[in-house]
Formats: sequence, C-alpha cells, structure tokens
Amino acid sequence: MRNAAQGANLSSGRGTAMSARAIGSRQARSSWGVLLAVALAVVGLVRLASDLLTDVDPTWVSVLGKSPLRLLARTTDGSVAGDLNVQYFKVLAIPCGLAVLFLVNGGMTGGIPAAERRWARPRFRLTCIAALAALCTFCEIEKATHLLGLPTGLVEGERAWLNHAIHAAGAILAYPMSLLLRYRPAAGTEAAAHTFPKNPATPEG
Repeated sequence: MRNAAQGANLSSGRGTAMSARAIGSRQARSSWGVLLAVALAVVGLVRLASDLLTDVDPTWVSVLGKSPLRLLARTTDGSVAGDLNVQYFKVLAIPCGLAVLFLVNGGMTGGIPAAERRWARPRFRLTCIAALAALCTFCEIEKATHLLGLPTGLVEGERAWLNHAIHAAGAILAYPMSLLLRYRPAAGTEAAAHTFPKNPATPEG
C-alpha cells in the first residue's frame, strides 16, 4: 500500500516537472517572439528614416564612410553588397512593418488579452499585411513616376519592376512570420500552471 502511494507521488512529481518545463519552453518562445518583433521594428524604422533622409539629401551617406552602417542606407557603392542592399533589402519591408503593427496592437484598447484575440485572427493579420503591401506599392509607383511630385525617386542599382516583385515576396514571408509573434504564452497555459495535480496523501500504515 505504502509502495503504491510512493509510486503515485513519484509519477505525479515527474508530471509536474514535465509540465513546468513545457510552460517554461512556451514562455521562452513567447519572449523570443516579442524580441523578434522589437528587432525587426528597430531595423525597419532605422531603414525608413535613412530612406527619407536619402530622398532629402542623397549625399548624406558620405558621413558614414566605409563603415558597416552604410548598409542601413538605400545607397550603393557599386559593389555587389551595395547593389543587394539597395534592391533586395526590401524583402524585409513588410515583415518589419508587421512587427511594428504587432507592437502597436499590444498597446491598443483592451490590453494584452484583447491584443492576443485580435492577433490570433488570420483575417486581422492578413489585413495588416495587405495594407502594408498597398503602402509599399504606392511608394514604389511614386518613386518611379512622381505622380504626386514627392521628393523621392529610384537610386543607382534599383529597378522599379523588381521592387514590386520583392515586396510581394516580403508579403508572403510576413504571414508565417506573424505566427511566431506572441505577447505571452498561449491562452490557458498560465492557468494550467496553477492547476497541477496535487500529490495524493500518503495513507498511514
């Protein structure tokens, strides 16, 4: 009788430890999701700021010299790396924009619970991606045609038609990435942390 109770205690203890490890793993994934969003948002906003500065003063990048920071600007020095930076960096535009919207969504009315419910809806995420794709398309059309006369344009090593194709690839990439972005562990996980099975009382004798 006592041996059976001890075995039950050991089994329950193992179950509790495994559940704790699973929750810890889920929390780590959630933390990494937020960190990923912050990293992408920072990269995207820095790149956007440098693009706007390039439109105003294309020569400003000269202050960066030959440092790696030059790759944050939409310019090329004629090298393969420079051309890749000008043309193909755009694949991150929509994913970076989506990361910004993810963080903004977290601060909207209703707090994190409401933000989680919104972000869990595929239609919400697809709407965000579609809006970002439309914005990028408008920007590329304006750069190539100057329909509105905005102070922007194509730079050396940049091709208008390829910009649209790369943004489309970025939009496709953004959707699976959106599944990695979480504010905290999945619903119900935290509650499970407080409902572990209790060890049965060891009978006397």
